[in-house]
This record gives sequence, C-alpha cells and structure tokens, in this order.
Amino acid sequence: MTDVEKKRKAIINIVYFFLIIAIGFLFVRYALGVCFPIVCAFFIATILQRPKNFLTRKTFFKSGAASVISLFTLIFIIISLIALIGVRAASEISGFIDYITIQIQHIDVLVTNIENAVMNFIGALPAFLSETLTESVTTIFTQIREYLAGQSTELADSITGSLGSAFSFSWITTPLSGVISTAKQIPSILIAVIITLVASCFMTADYDEIMGFVKRQFPKEKRKDLSRAKVLLKSTLSKMAKAYALIMTVTFTEMFIGLSVLKLAGIYSSNYAVIIAIATAFVDIIPVLGTGTILIPWALYSLIVGNFGLAIGLAVIYAVITVIRQVVEPKLVAGQLGLSPVVTITSLYLGLKIFGVLGMIIAPILVTMLKVLNDEGIIHIWKSSKAEAEENEKAEAISKAKSAPSK
Repeated sequence: MTDVEKKRKAIINIVYFFLIIAIGFLFVRYALGVCFPIVCAFFIATILQRPKNFLTRKTFFKSGAASVISLFTLIFIIISLIALIGVRAASEISGFIDYITIQIQHIDVLVTNIENAVMNFIGALPAFLSETLTESVTTIFTQIREYLAGQSTELADSITGSLGSAFSFSWITTPLSGVISTAKQIPSILIAVIITLVASCFMTADYDEIMGFVKRQFPKEKRKDLSRAKVLLKSTLSKMAKAYALIMTVTFTEMFIGLSVLKLAGIYSSNYAVIIAIATAFVDIIPVLGTGTILIPWALYSLIVGNFGLAIGLAVIYAVITVIRQVVEPKLVAGQLGLSPVVTITSLYLGLKIFGVLGMIIAPILVTMLKVLNDEGIIHIWKSSKAEAEENEKAEAISKAKSAPSK
C-alpha cells in the first residue's frame, strides 16, 4: 500500500468515525424520545431470547406463547423487586428528607461548629499567624451568617407575601400547573408502555426474522462482521452488567452492615441505613466518584459537629469498602472497560455536557463498545496496539521471507 493510499484510508476512517458520532448524536438528541418504545422493545427482546428458546425447546409452547410468558415473567420479577425494595426505601426517603430539612433549618449551628473548629486550629499556630488569621476568619464567618440570615428573610417574606395577599394565588399556581402538565402526559406515557409491551412480544417471537432482515441489508462480506459485533457487544455488556451488579450488591451489603453495627454500638442513631446504602452503591459504580463522595463529607461533618465516634466509624467503613473493592473489582470486571483515566474522564465530561447526568453513565459504555469493536478489527477508527502488533508480525515475516536464501 502506497503512502497516498494510506493517507486516503486514514482520511476515510476519520470521516467515517465523525459521521457515526454525528448520526448517533442526532439520533439520541432528536429521535430517541420518539423511538424509545421500539428501542426499548428491541433490547427486551434481545434479553428474552434465551428464556424464550428454553421454553420452546423444553415445553409444548410455540414461539409466540413462549415470548408472552417470558415477557410477563420478567415484568413480574421487576415489579416484585421494586415492591420489596421500594416500600422500605420510600419510607426511609420520606424520613430522610425530613431529617435534611431539619438540618438545613439548623445550619447556623453547623456554621458555628465549623468556626469553632477553625478557631481551635488557628489557636495552635504561632502568634503572628494566629492574630492575622483570626481576624480574617471572623470576617468570613460574619459574612456567611449575614448571607444565610438574608436568605432566610427572603424566604420568609416570600411565604408571608404569598399567604398575605388575598388575591394572589401565584404560590399555588406553579405546583398546580405542574400537576396538570403531568396529568396531561399520562395518556401518552400509558400508550408508550402498551406499545413497548406489545412490540416486545412480537420482536421476541420474530427476533430471528428481524435480525435476518437486518443482515440482508449488508453486503455478504460484512455480515460476518455484523454477527461478530453483535456477539462481542452482547458478551461485553452482559459481563459488565453482571460485574457491576455484583459490585453494587457487595457495596450495599458492606454499607448496610457497617451502619447497622454502628447503630448497635449506639454511635449511629438514624434509621436511614437502607437508602444511604442504596445511594452509596449507585455512586460507587460511577467512574471518578466512588463511595468517598458520600462517606468523606459525612465523616468530616460528623467530625466538625463533635460526633467523633461516627466520624471514625464512617472512616473505617470507607477503608473497608475501598480495600475490598480493590481486591474484588479486578477479578469481577477483568479489564472489561480497558479505558485510560483520561479517556474515562473525557467521556464523562462530554456525556454530562451533551446528554446530562444520564450521559455520564452512557458515554463511557459507548466508548467501551467502540474500543471493543476497534480492537477486534470490526471497525477501524484508530490503530490499536493489537493491530500494530499484528502489522509488526506481518512485516517481520515478510522481511524474513525476503532475506531467506533462495534454493
């Protein structure tokens, strides 16, 4: 291959890459909402293939009946899990919101505790530093108190004004309009759910025919790559989902047991262990964040307000979770992501800026899928280390063949 052909191929690959990105962006941005029931039905059909095939092989059910049974079994499992976890979580969330509200109302106590802690630290410094820092810190905390007092006054005035005005109903108009807007969307949501369920049944039953139709739209030489891509993506996503589900379960169990032990010891007195453990487990699987996002600020807050036992207990829980994760995660994930920290952080940031919070979860997964397909040679967006090693081996083999003496 000449240099011109190599450059031409590189340009085509770059254009191809950006074209895929542009199409994906436009689809997610503008078409995913409209096509979501069909897309969701396709993923459900993909998941239900094994149960459906098992039922058709082991029982007298035909493909259609097996699809319906598989779908409603999945729905029953999901609803049961939501009911089991949701009832306890709902009660804890309600109580936790009340607890946070009370803490916000007493934020001046927190500010005072922080000021006292800072002043105690400054008092241990040399005199020439202590005097200067004391004056500056006092000014800062005075401004903080004035700001908080102003915010409280504005909030009280707004509430009083809303209640005191006989003809002003603006305080109730906003939530009422929100309820009305939500109520208007219920029929469309119900229709989308029904379409998803019906489409899932048909797609599960006719999955092989649908995939056969899709494959026929590609040239014969590309069909093998399409089948390989499907197997690779399905296998990678399945392994990642199982691994991170298990990691979340381990983190939830560790957090729940840790808080329960602290409660038995009389160190932790609240009743929000389940909801805190669930939140910690979800945060733990997000790259860059981890359990420290919840436990470290909580431990620092406990330390500031003088609850040293809880601060130490939370630090111990954080250390245990971190150590166990460092041991367990490599064995479970087994390098499934394979992304460098720079690529992970970049994909998180771009996902957040383009698609919001959900993009932080989706973007690293999409980048991982592209990496898997590129490493296996199904797509050629960038030159991977595996491809470079193969090229070097071929070059060495050619060089050896040329240098070998002819007989």
